[in-house]
Amino acid sequence: MLFAVVKVLHAVPWWVGGVVVVIGAVSVQPRAVVVGLLLLLGARAGMALEDLAPATTRPLDRALVVLVSDPRANNGGWGAQGEIDGERVFLNVRVGVHPALGDAAVGDELVISGTLRGSVPESAWAISRRIVGNATVATVHEVRSADGVLGTANALRAAYADGVRHFDTGDRALFTGLVFGDDRNQDPIDADNFRSAGLGHLLAVSGQNVAFVLIIFAPALRRVRWVPARVACSLAVLVGFGFLTRFEASVTRALVMAGLALVAHAVGRRSEAAVILPPAVALLFVLDPLLGWSLAFQLSVAATVGMVVLAGRLARLMPGPDWLRSVVGATLGAQLFVAPLLLGTFGRLSVVAVPANVLAGPAAAGVMMWGLVVGPIAAIVPGPLAEVMHAPSWLLVRWVALVADTFASVGVGHFSAVHLTIGSIGLAAVLLGGERSGTLRSFPPALGTMLVVVAVGIPLLVPRPLPAGVHQLSTNVVVARSIEGFDVVVLGAGADLDDALEGIRAARLGRIDVLISESGSRRSGVMVHVLAERFEVAAIWAPPGHSVPGAEAREPLSGEIGSLQIRSVEGAVVIGER
Repeated sequence: MLFAVVKVLHAVPWWVGGVVVVIGAVSVQPRAVVVGLLLLLGARAGMALEDLAPATTRPLDRALVVLVSDPRANNGGWGAQGEIDGERVFLNVRVGVHPALGDAAVGDELVISGTLRGSVPESAWAISRRIVGNATVATVHEVRSADGVLGTANALRAAYADGVRHFDTGDRALFTGLVFGDDRNQDPIDADNFRSAGLGHLLAVSGQNVAFVLIIFAPALRRVRWVPARVACSLAVLVGFGFLTRFEASVTRALVMAGLALVAHAVGRRSEAAVILPPAVALLFVLDPLLGWSLAFQLSVAATVGMVVLAGRLARLMPGPDWLRSVVGATLGAQLFVAPLLLGTFGRLSVVAVPANVLAGPAAAGVMMWGLVVGPIAAIVPGPLAEVMHAPSWLLVRWVALVADTFASVGVGHFSAVHLTIGSIGLAAVLLGGERSGTLRSFPPALGTMLVVVAVGIPLLVPRPLPAGVHQLSTNVVVARSIEGFDVVVLGAGADLDDALEGIRAARLGRIDVLISESGSRRSGVMVHVLAERFEVAAIWAPPGHSVPGAEAREPLSGEIGSLQIRSVEGAVVIGER
């Protein structure tokens, strides 16, 4: 409901909400007061949207930028969010512009030269991040490290990473992602495996991580006898963890809920998640009404609601030991509530997400808890001792990676909106059937079970094959399948590696007969190299003078594969049937 308020009612003038609040207060109608407050919340979101005016387009000459996100690989260079004169912009930096940029972090200051182009944020991500411009950085003159709390958090994150310096690059990135949400150096293939298996959320810190932090510090906190002091210390731990994890949307929701629960418990009020969640979300919307546009925040809230509403009921329906039923119930409840958001955003939903999460979730929790405890110590002890200390971390990271890789390679289909609807109706019949009596008691659960089996079984056992024809897999990524079954993939100049990996995998191409790169740039070469490593590629075509490893130079990019005719028209590849 609150999401609808901030996203739908943001055009309502603030005074309308104020009038409704006054009328409700005068007439002693609490519901009217609540409606008025919701209208005021929507109006606040509208005012926040109006404040997102484009930054002034201008050249930048030794301008000061404060990083508000960690730089990460982006289109053959580095990308990051930064503030210039109080305006938040996205920075595009070429690789090699400054050697220290890859190690820069939130709060660091850059002195840059380049060009700033103002823009109105259109995507939900840009709105939630308040991005009002794009800066093309030609030169980074200086990188100044952050100080104060941010500097301390950056040093601690670096210490955790240094403690697993003996891990290979991929395992080190998985470790930092599981412990405090830093996945910026993750291998693209590993990232694709996690997305395919429905495990991507494990690399984003969430509510369970916050709970584990409180468990870790519980022995020390219990020694503080005075309740107000203990609550204050607990809140300090939560805030410190927030700085460590960059106060990402999902972890901020969990931190606020945990903080409200601590205060409520201390004053003798109810502190269950079902009671704490609504005021926590409302408080966050008051502080930042544009959180309603953040997909990470929406998924976090939806998953929490799913666990609160369904986890216990689902666990009671399942056989097996209590711990297994609890894990499966919580996982399935969260997945059901986030499914509409994932389908609406990505158009598909992993069939194997629940079993993959049941197998990988406990290990991921183990990495987080053990890594938080021994991480800073391992950074300062000799290498052999650090290896011994982090042996459990390595084994658990390897297990999580194995689960992701195994389930990503399963050749099954994906849930569609139809499958989700059928399964949801069936599950509702199962849940409600237990409340009936007489002959109706067994019929709805039986019917519901059948619907659930059908909804899961169709995409699991009968994946829909890609038909012959030309298909747009993602932006600037196209696959053409001939009637004989030959597959030709074309990467446009602006193709994104993550989107290409996900699109090709979702299409279940067992083999790419020809991979065509319209651009011969170094960035395209990196993309083709990763795709060739991820999939079986028989041949690679690229334009003359290319930087694409293993590619055959063709001028023009044309030829015939089975019944497919490939032509180059004004630099773009066009494919049709002969």
